[in-house]
Amino acid sequence: MLGTVNFGTGLSKEHSFEMMDYYFAKGGNTFDTARAYCGWIKGGEFKSEETLGQWVKERNVRDKVIIITKGGHPSFEDPLFKPRLSEEEIRYDMEVSLKTLQMDYVDLYLLHRDDESRPVSEIVDTLDRLVKEGKTRYVGVSNWTVSRIIEANKYAKENNKVEICSSEIQWSLAECFPRTFNDETLICMNKEIYDEYMKLDMPILAYSSQAGGVFSCGYNRRLEDIAPKHMKYLSVENVIRYGKLLDLCEKKKYEPSSAALQYITENKLKAAAIIGASKMEQLMESMKAAESLLTEDEIAELV
Repeated sequence: MLGTVNFGTGLSKEHSFEMMDYYFAKGGNTFDTARAYCGWIKGGEFKSEETLGQWVKERNVRDKVIIITKGGHPSFEDPLFKPRLSEEEIRYDMEVSLKTLQMDYVDLYLLHRDDESRPVSEIVDTLDRLVKEGKTRYVGVSNWTVSRIIEANKYAKENNKVEICSSEIQWSLAECFPRTFNDETLICMNKEIYDEYMKLDMPILAYSSQAGGVFSCGYNRRLEDIAPKHMKYLSVENVIRYGKLLDLCEKKKYEPSSAALQYITENKLKAAAIIGASKMEQLMESMKAAESLLTEDEIAELV
């Protein structure tokens, strides 16, 4: 899946269109955006959805692509980062997204965060109404715990409501923690959560699937020359994983970037990797990941 977080801000409209054209020409058809992108940048609010929507309209490909967007993100202007998951707030975000995207519906609508103080039944009821009204085909969540997803779908089944069909969380070969991103509302994959998803048998959408490229920058084996932007990934565990990745790539003649992506796409756990790039060369390299496959045993060796 192609992540569009920087489209229209970090990447110009022209550069963004070039990337989407290339991705689409290579057979890619799924785009991940959100109303909150890039609200943390002055003048960046709505730019991702706006740029994606313009491309879809100008290329006349709405019936050939899958559009994922997200709502319910706390306001960046709110120092308390208060949840925004009332029906009124969710509906507002949905309507703004559809208007910005210039679309009548999206294929998958995700709630960007949870509010565990709010009854999950209330949230499911709101999502159910959005599906029945034709504003989205399916619904999912992002940065929710597995226990809340199970609770939501139990209520949905018992009351003939739409179920959560997928979950988007931070997952890559690199170990990470919410505290290193200064956001305790994030959900980062770990062994416990992985085992829970294996039991749940729910597809995962892995954001930050390349960990910002930390394993494909050519750092030395001990990550002693790691750049400041990647310091949040510096840990003993990631030094070990990086060494295993380099050994595997040397043996199989793979590029680290491709092997790191395949850790997600060829994993036992059903998952899609959301890829991002700031340069065309990076996107081209990521798309090559489908050309060679890691075995299940090789994937298991990396962690």
